[in-house]
Amino acid sequence: MKTVCGLDIHKDSIFMCILDEQGKKSERKFRVSTREIKTLSPTG
Repeated sequence: MKTVCGLDIHKDSIFMCILDEQGKKSERKFRVSTREIKTLSPTG
């Protein structure tokens, strides 16, 4: 299995869910400010 990511984008927030190769799920909620959105990038 490959690592996959899903984003659920709303007006006030972004929800991120990552499922890694071992089946471990990670979830995180972000606000929609520029600073928060930049943290989604690996170069953040």
